[in-house]
Amino acid sequence: MSRSYEYSYAMEAARRQAIYNARVSATTEQFYRRYMEQYDQMNVKGFAAYIPSEMNRLKSDLAQIRELLVSNPTEARDLSFEVGSYIRSMYSLASTAAEQFERAERMRSERMKAERMEQQNKLMQLYFEMLRTISNPIVVNFSVGDMQKLRQDIESGNVHSQVEVKKNVQSIIAKAEIKSEEWKKNTVIENKKKDIESVLDETEQRVKNEKIENSEKTAEFINKIKKLRSDIDSGISDLSAIKSKLSKIETEIDDTLIMEEVRRETVKAIIKQLRSQEFTVEKPQIVQNDGKSYVKIVAQRPSGKRAMCNIDLHGKIAYKFDNYEGMTCLKDIEKFNIDLEEIYSVKLSDERVLWSNPDKLSMDAELIPKNNGRNA
Repeated sequence: MSRSYEYSYAMEAARRQAIYNARVSATTEQFYRRYMEQYDQMNVKGFAAYIPSEMNRLKSDLAQIRELLVSNPTEARDLSFEVGSYIRSMYSLASTAAEQFERAERMRSERMKAERMEQQNKLMQLYFEMLRTISNPIVVNFSVGDMQKLRQDIESGNVHSQVEVKKNVQSIIAKAEIKSEEWKKNTVIENKKKDIESVLDETEQRVKNEKIENSEKTAEFINKIKKLRSDIDSGISDLSAIKSKLSKIETEIDDTLIMEEVRRETVKAIIKQLRSQEFTVEKPQIVQNDGKSYVKIVAQRPSGKRAMCNIDLHGKIAYKFDNYEGMTCLKDIEKFNIDLEEIYSVKLSDERVLWSNPDKLSMDAELIPKNNGRNA
């Protein structure tokens, strides 16, 4: 007798979720460690003095990612995408600020020290006290001209009270802070293209390093990345749209790796089950045909009885037990189905009998119907 069935396979929800969480968590943790290293480097270089609000935001986001890696890996991954979209801009922003304003800050400090020794009146003392409260070097840079003019007004007697000094300094600081934020915004825009190109390089390298089993899928990801590079160079899409498409590619990569890992788990379970039923199992083969990928498993007993299975990436399995006498294959099929679910958590559902022959058949022993059965 020969009989072939087709099933859909799927890991139990908890097992599949565990695989998903492990994959997403592992990928996100790599990004987390990289961002922590960058954050530490920024601290060592004193970036907090130039971009304090951005550094505080990064510190908070990294702490949240660390917590979410345990409780909600998907949310941790989404937050890591957000961190990745701005951390490079922080680096270039602070580095440019440090280089541009360090000399001005040093000259300002030296000038303030000399002037404090010369000025004794209360208005100048108040002026210098308020000047010291401006700790952000970028704000200092944009306030230098107005502060110098205010000092000249105090020295020339055009400012007559502490209230007037305070009012003028507060106004100068407010204007300088607005200019500082505009400068940051413009600098970020100038560097955004370079940052996205860097992310594209990292994503392409990740596709190559992950060793995705489906070579056609790998080529698809590489082509999508090349298309985004082309869009950047030609200006067809704005950078926000490109960043959104890149995030979708990252998600597709994770989904592909998860599906392949689920299939590997299922292939291992099927091989163990066939061996437990005294079959000798040949080395599994990955077959790619018409853009589809499936794993082919062939097993045989010394008596000539044979089992063959195809497992695709979409939760479907087609198998065939043949070279049996009469209806004796039904017992092996039943044990195969029950043990897969009870021992290995591979649940088969939506059964379709593709063909059945009560006689011993061998002429078409190599033929297994394409996977088009039920979903698990």
